[in-house]
Order: sequence, then structure tokens, then C-alpha cells
Amino acid sequence: MKNILVIGGSGFVGGALIPTLIRAGHAVTILNRGNRKIDGVSQIVADRDRSEEMAKHSASFDVVVDTSGYTRQQVETAFSAFGYFASKWIHLSSAAVYRETPDRLPAEDDSLGGAEIWGAYGLDKSRADEFLVEHVECPLAILRPPYLYGPNNANDRETFIWSRVLTGRPIIIPGDGSVQFQFLHVQDLANIITHFVDADFGKRAIYNVAEPETMNAEAWVKKVAAVSGGELKIVSGKDHASDVMARRYFPFRDYSCALDVSKLLRDFNWAFEFSFDDGIRNTISNYDIEALRQVSPSSPDEIRILRNT
Repeated sequence: MKNILVIGGSGFVGGALIPTLIRAGHAVTILNRGNRKIDGVSQIVADRDRSEEMAKHSASFDVVVDTSGYTRQQVETAFSAFGYFASKWIHLSSAAVYRETPDRLPAEDDSLGGAEIWGAYGLDKSRADEFLVEHVECPLAILRPPYLYGPNNANDRETFIWSRVLTGRPIIIPGDGSVQFQFLHVQDLANIITHFVDADFGKRAIYNVAEPETMNAEAWVKKVAAVSGGELKIVSGKDHASDVMARRYFPFRDYSCALDVSKLLRDFNWAFEFSFDDGIRNTISNYDIEALRQVSPSSPDEIRILRNT
């Protein structure tokens, strides 16, 4: 059993991670603003953006898992409070840290700084990673997923598709639909983090973490729509929305988000619990179909585009 601090823990990732850590026999403490009570764990209520609050709770944990570090300042504050006493530090990063690699999928040793499309988010996450690599002296694991999915996703992605298909609304696919996406079920992320809690991975471990399958935007829409049983209607963004940013009418940017995950597969012979097809069926089984009709209203741009088709 290890004594684990999870920074964050009350949202989408924590909903899968905390039960997985508990089932593995670990004692879990969470640190967040205390907006939601979580059974089976101890809770530290603090604002991670306030260094004085974090310092008040400074304590020793076997492992710190930071699921909500978005900026260098946030991770520096967290490390100042807990890092010098920790035996292991695990940081949830993002595919958005990589600069553009137009001819191939980004690998772990590619340049950081964030592609321009991700804006401040990619830059901030990359600076957080750089701080940890430069300053953390205990064993450090940095995990970089692309798009997460699964039950209780706080982002309107799968639900975006289901809500439209179930109400007969067309889905506008950006460009020609060929942009590449890659995904990781949130339970598989929880399994990977739990593995790194227990594993001896040396001084530094940086891994892209995702299901190996990549798919284009049109294939993703079709796969997600199919499990709902509704009739899918597609409108071409290339033909009808070439002057509108994709995020105004679609869950994702018209930009590739996929990674080279060969290092994870090679080093651990990793077996994922969910393929995408299995995972999306698992996800919809956790929703009320009637409620899905209401969860994602059409945007003004979406309505305007469809009126002109």
C-alpha cells in the first residue's frame, strides 16, 4: 500500500482514477477546492493557485499524482509544497505540448512549446513539463494523452454527436473530414497512472499514452453515432463552412491530435482495457438516451451554416 496524494481528483479523470487506486490497495488523499465530497478518501481543501494555502498543507506522501497542473506556476507551487517529501511524482500532461510535426506523429523527444492552434494551453502545459524535468529530483513520470473520452466526460464531445443524431440534426464535419484524431478511454488512463504508481520506471519516464488506433474526423463521427442507434446526417464543412472555425460548430479543431505511442507499447507491452469501439459502447451505456437529446444545443454558427445548406 502506498500513501498517495491526488491533486485535483473531483472531475472526469478523478472519477476513474480514485476508485482504481483504491482497488489497487492504496490510501488516497485528494487536494482540491472542496466542491464535491468523494467517499473513501481523505481530502485537503486548498486553492492550488495560492501558494500560502498549499504551503499550509505541506506533508509527506509516497506518490503525488497531479491531474490538474496547467501552468508552470501551478506545478511549481504544488512541488514546493509536496515535492521535496515525495518518493515519486506523476504529472498528467497533454498532446498539446508538442510543436507542429506535419509529416509524422509527435514522439516524446520532439520539441515542446505547443502548436499554434492550441494557443496558451499548449504553451502553458509545455512550460509545466519543462519545469518538472528541470527541477524534480525524485522519480518523475510525465504522461501525455491526446483526447480523453468515457463516462461523465465534462467536455461535450461524444455527447455532442449523440445529442444531434438522436434529434435528427445534421453534423457538420470540418474541412474534408480527413484530420486525424486519437483517443484514450479515461479508465485506461486510470490504469496507466496506477501502473506508474507501482512501477520502478527509473529517474525520468515521459510517455505518450493513447490507444494506437487513429481515425479521421468523419470516421470518428460515424463510430460514435453508430452506437446511439440514430440516423446520421453529415454536412461537409469544406463545402458549407470553409470560413468558420471548426470549434464553432464541432467538438474539435480542424487539426490533427494523434501521437506516436510506440514507446509505451514497446516498454510495457501495454494491453488496453478498451479498444475505441468497445470504449464508445461502454460510454453510451452510462447515459440515459432520452437525456442525451437535450445535453448539447446547437450553436448560433451551426444553425446559420445548416440554414444555408
